[in-house]
Formats: sequence, C-alpha cells, structure tokens
Amino acid sequence: MAKRKTDLIAYCGLYCAECPAYTKSIANLAGDLHKELSRNKLDEIAPALAKIPQFSAFKHYQKFADLLDTMMNMICKKPCRAGGGSPDCQIRKCVKEKGLVGCWQCGDFQKCKTLKLLEKYGDVDKTYLKNLRKIKRQGPAAFVRAKTL
Repeated sequence: MAKRKTDLIAYCGLYCAECPAYTKSIANLAGDLHKELSRNKLDEIAPALAKIPQFSAFKHYQKFADLLDTMMNMICKKPCRAGGGSPDCQIRKCVKEKGLVGCWQCGDFQKCKTLKLLEKYGDVDKTYLKNLRKIKRQGPAAFVRAKTL
C-alpha cells in the first residue's frame, strides 16, 4: 500500500487512485453481478432463454461468464511505484535507468515513444500526458492535492 498519496503517481503520470484495477471498482461490481447471476441460476437457464427471440444473445452466456470472471480478477494490489502493474513495464524501466522520479522530470516526455505505448493499451485521450504536464508544472504534491479536492 502507498505510504503517501504521491506514491500513487505512477512513473508515467497515471494516478493509481483513479485506476479501476487499483481501486478494485470493476472487480467488486463484477463479483456482485456474478453472485446475483449465480443466485438466480442464470447459467442453467441461459440455454432456454436463448430460444426466446428477444433473449437470443443468451446463446453467448458462457463467453460473458468467462469475461465476468476475468473482470473479477482485474485487481492490482500495489501501486506502480511499489511494484504493481506489469512487471515488464518499459516506462518504469526507462525512468529507473535514467535515475528519475517520474517521466515528468525527463525533457523528452512530450514526444517519448515509450510513453506512447499507453495509447496502445487504452489511454487514447492521453491522460498520462495531461497529468505529466500538470505534475511538471505544479509538482507531485500539488497534483495529488488537486485530485483529492
């Protein structure tokens, strides 16, 4: 667990306290849905429901159940700085090799190809870049204070 709120700022500028894997928000909701579906034995009645035209999508129930199981395991127990996230994170490796605290200290972060990997994995609105600019301008403590207001 993070000792200070600034420890929740990942090397790339993403903020672990807003990540659904770290907060477990998706895993918890998926778990609640799984319990409710099990309580109602939906896995048993899905084949019968699939025969009703407006419920024909139930023919895919097993794929949905598999996805739900995956979502229940969408948990990151430690923040990035404490070793959470991907063990082969190229961004973490780069920051550590350069002896920096985070990408915001690097003069090349705005055009960094390593950071652009985040866009490939879903950060299409470039939150990481917006955060890095704020952290560089305000400093980590002020960035976190603004997040927790």
